[in-house]
Amino acid sequence: MCSRDICLIKGNVVVVPAGGRTLFIEDTGAAPKLKATGEIPDFHGKEYPATFGQSADDDGNVYVQWHRRDNAGRVDIMRLEGDALKTGEFVPGTETNIRMDGLLSFSPVAIRGSEVFRVKPESGRGLIRHDMSTKESKPLSGAGAIAPPVLTKRHAIFGDLNGKLHFAPLDGGKTREHVLSDAPITAPAAVADGIVFVGSEDGRLYRLNPMLKAELVRKAPNSIPTIRSPLTGKLADAKYDWYTNYGNFAGQNSNNQDLKPPLRMRWARRLEGTVKHLPVCGGGRLYTHTAEGQIIAVEQDTGRLLWRRWWPDVYLSFTSPLYIDGKLLIPQAGMKKSFVRCLDAATGNMLWEAPFTGSPSWSRQFPPVVAGKIAIYASGSGDYAPQGSEKPYTFGGEPVKPADGSEVMSFIYSNDNPYYPKNHHPRVWAWDLETGKVVWEKDFYDQGRGGNDCGICILDGKLYYSVFFGYDADQRARRGLPVKNNGLTCCIDPKTGNILWQTNDYYVTAKCTLSARDGKLYIGGFNRAQQGTDDRFVWCLDANTGKLVWKSDAVTSALNVVSVGERFMFSNALRGKGNIFDRETGKVTFSILTNYACCRFTMSEPYVLGANMDMIDLSQDGKLVSTGPAIDSRECLGAVVSNGRIFYTSQASGFVVSQTYGPESKDLPPAWEVRNAKQ
Repeated sequence: MCSRDICLIKGNVVVVPAGGRTLFIEDTGAAPKLKATGEIPDFHGKEYPATFGQSADDDGNVYVQWHRRDNAGRVDIMRLEGDALKTGEFVPGTETNIRMDGLLSFSPVAIRGSEVFRVKPESGRGLIRHDMSTKESKPLSGAGAIAPPVLTKRHAIFGDLNGKLHFAPLDGGKTREHVLSDAPITAPAAVADGIVFVGSEDGRLYRLNPMLKAELVRKAPNSIPTIRSPLTGKLADAKYDWYTNYGNFAGQNSNNQDLKPPLRMRWARRLEGTVKHLPVCGGGRLYTHTAEGQIIAVEQDTGRLLWRRWWPDVYLSFTSPLYIDGKLLIPQAGMKKSFVRCLDAATGNMLWEAPFTGSPSWSRQFPPVVAGKIAIYASGSGDYAPQGSEKPYTFGGEPVKPADGSEVMSFIYSNDNPYYPKNHHPRVWAWDLETGKVVWEKDFYDQGRGGNDCGICILDGKLYYSVFFGYDADQRARRGLPVKNNGLTCCIDPKTGNILWQTNDYYVTAKCTLSARDGKLYIGGFNRAQQGTDDRFVWCLDANTGKLVWKSDAVTSALNVVSVGERFMFSNALRGKGNIFDRETGKVTFSILTNYACCRFTMSEPYVLGANMDMIDLSQDGKLVSTGPAIDSRECLGAVVSNGRIFYTSQASGFVVSQTYGPESKDLPPAWEVRNAKQ
């Protein structure tokens, strides 16, 4: 499957990105002939990477902007020499990963001589010139973009994510910008006879004459954000929305919408961003937040783009939106600043924003929860950098120690957490849903250090909060950190912030939130709960008292969330078993050998949904009953079921797809067939 740009080189060789490889196909006139298959070398992983942008120069060099996982990618160069393909070269200065300062690009590059021009959705580094001969990189514009740059004699022209068209002089002079709209420009401009044409996501085509005066060529026939194809069927009602990362405010990560094979493709679309969290649904729309700061709304029934917004300085924010009463709440974190933003879900217009602190890292995908008219969120404070100051504060690589000796956490840090930096405070904020004004806030600094590895949920009108302070009390003592508590779980009145009960005996152990159902809390995690053991457990607490109801059999880990449905209770383990528990005793009744990585499974009973739309039937002891299409090379995300449809966002490959299921799917063919029938 090819979802990205194709190139023509040497007059008759078509270059196609497909399935994580690059195919060089000769047009012989009578038939295509495969001349070579290019592969990106093992680098930041071994899986086949996705191509987010591809272009070629006059000499037949093919430039591939690829992505494997977690912001890891660069622009590699492939060259066909006879029937042999040369690989391994790359454009200096284009490498990105989670330990380096800088975000990925999602667009093909422009090439002139030894210079490569590249855009990124990153404030301060929107357009960069990479000189192949000197290996120097220089920003020409700070405007974040995903629209490929176009080169003229003297300028690089590109549109940005805030609706401006930029003319960056190639000699390094001052960039001129023209505000065309408040909607992003995501397609390349076209230049003919000194006139520039550019389309906007407001549905309009603009023309700039040689004096660079903008004129409107064509108005949109309809209002772009208006839903034209509303959801239909018995599950179209709002009560069937998957409106938050874990399905509902109790974090149950489960629903029952009569899911059953066969599955049928409804629509597919590109995604110019990365995710490690789930999409959400509400108001007939599907909402996606990319780690680079884009918020995208599409029509749930067809996948048609309704609106897109982008805010600068968002940095690897693996956080989902929340849909509530026509509003969208999104935590957008970054090393420079972090805000929870409240948008009008129908238009994307911002209603309010409120600052918070902390890093989502791998663990805090959840958005705020809402009780009445109060929105509540939890995270940690502290100092962050692309690379941490010591090993427990990093995710591999050599630590970078600040000159002043301060403790700094890598923004995307380790899953193994013996302790946290001294200045990390566990924080909980509550805002008025209508205004964004602070109603109350809590700082649990007296209990321990940490805060980012936490979870929140709501059950029966009460807020539950759980946070991890690290498992190694001896190390904390040597470092002068609080020794007494490895974590905290408490019950809070969401209206006032008053503590109703708290315990330091049971708590999430990082990389997991907490969930609740029928008067019980369920708590898991990745780390051991205390030093001296390698065992991990799921704990079940009485939600009214915080007392232990049961401790599960030992497991290797319980990641992301303990999914609690009407019939089944399930948790995934990193590179291990997925476990199904008896909810009365905590005994593991059976396991499924998924061997997924950190997959964010969801449950739509009796199935759990894994990567590439794997459907695993828990009523048949974990039988795989359906899979595919295989559009992602990683196993980081599962699918969600909402309103009688399946929605899947690939972590690495830049795809969003929707499927229908069961007998009703025969009446819901692929959206492109419906469009063809209307023509």
